[in-house]
Amino acid sequence: MPNVDVLPCGHIALAGTSRMCSHLIGSDGEEHVGLLTGRGLDFDVCCPACDRAAQAGSAPELLSACEGCLAAYVDDEDHRYLVAWRGAPEILERPEAFDVTVVDTTIPVAAVDFTPVVGETGSVWLLLEDDGQIGRFDADTGQWSPLARATVPVEEPDPRWAGRHPQPRLHTSPGGDFAAVVNDFGRYGQVIDLRTGEMTVALDGGAYCEETVPFAVAFVQRRGRTVVVHRTAWNRLDATDAGTGELLTARELPGFRQEGPLAEHHLDYFHGALHASPGGRWLADDGWVWHPIGIPYVWDVRRWLDDNVWESEAGPSRRPLCGRDYHWNVPMCWTGDDRLAVSGIGGDDEAMLAGVRIFDVTTGTQVNTFAGPIGAFFADDRRLYAANEAGLEIWDVDTGQRNGALPGFVPARHHTAAGELASLAGDVLRRWTPPR
Repeated sequence: MPNVDVLPCGHIALAGTSRMCSHLIGSDGEEHVGLLTGRGLDFDVCCPACDRAAQAGSAPELLSACEGCLAAYVDDEDHRYLVAWRGAPEILERPEAFDVTVVDTTIPVAAVDFTPVVGETGSVWLLLEDDGQIGRFDADTGQWSPLARATVPVEEPDPRWAGRHPQPRLHTSPGGDFAAVVNDFGRYGQVIDLRTGEMTVALDGGAYCEETVPFAVAFVQRRGRTVVVHRTAWNRLDATDAGTGELLTARELPGFRQEGPLAEHHLDYFHGALHASPGGRWLADDGWVWHPIGIPYVWDVRRWLDDNVWESEAGPSRRPLCGRDYHWNVPMCWTGDDRLAVSGIGGDDEAMLAGVRIFDVTTGTQVNTFAGPIGAFFADDRRLYAANEAGLEIWDVDTGQRNGALPGFVPARHHTAAGELASLAGDVLRRWTPPR
């Protein structure tokens, strides 16, 4: 039986694995600084006053404390009261041999965006030109086929938030028959049938705080239909048949009440970038709530389209994953059909540690976290790929170990069917094939 002593916190209990300054002992959660020990993500905690003294050269006195005293700090996965990290976490390394060959292919047009045609097993891409033309490019054969032209209005930048500028973004349906061209951090977009070149759905995300988020749009397949999910107001998403324009989620949302309780189904949530799971069952929404707090939500698309038209507002499958002050529009990706990787470890954008948190969306629980990955995220069932200014890093999604890097290669898209990561630099498409 382990020895149980009176600890400096005054409790007769087992000591926790972390230490804390005396000013935090006995509290249920106060602002604090995380002092990383260099052992994984382990950290000690001190109050802001002790941290200021430490910055001036006086190391804080850290005391052993029981697990109960530490729980409000080290067991809080959202780090709600953390105001800063100090030190560095341990980065686990397990180098592996990779073929680092990056293939450069000249494209025939000046493209402003590109996206994979995931219904193709070859390296087939859609390219968007600045005049709205969309074409199909086979990077293996060099074949180029213009398909359609979008006429999305150009929108002026809104200086009110973070200097965001509306910019065109191209999305495509799972089968490659439809494309959506939208203005990220803007209001407008279009869905186009690439088989006919005709616009089938005019998209309007509303004129309230649209400058704070990429345009919320994603394609899914359901019961033989290609469905486009899209923002129709700051706090409303709809699902529309991409081919016919039929609205599949007709419902009357309540108006906002200045006084009294909120009406049933009122949603105080600004919808952001949407991420459909590989099988199309789940949608992840990278949105925010006032004051502002970024909160990724997930819900079951099948329930929404088949059973409960209110699923995206208040359905039983809709659940938050985490909350971070002033922190949304962040890298996230699916690491399987029901696991979502979300970047950043911390509860505030000013106290965010580079790393990843992985959630089981069926329960909303965090199943793994590790420090290190930063930048745009891509993944398969085995590995997480993080692309930042320095290049691409390769991580084991289960163990959190870094397996390798490709300096200078910064992919922006993942062609899951072709098994390629790719970037677009001027008139060159750069592609790398991860190991199977």
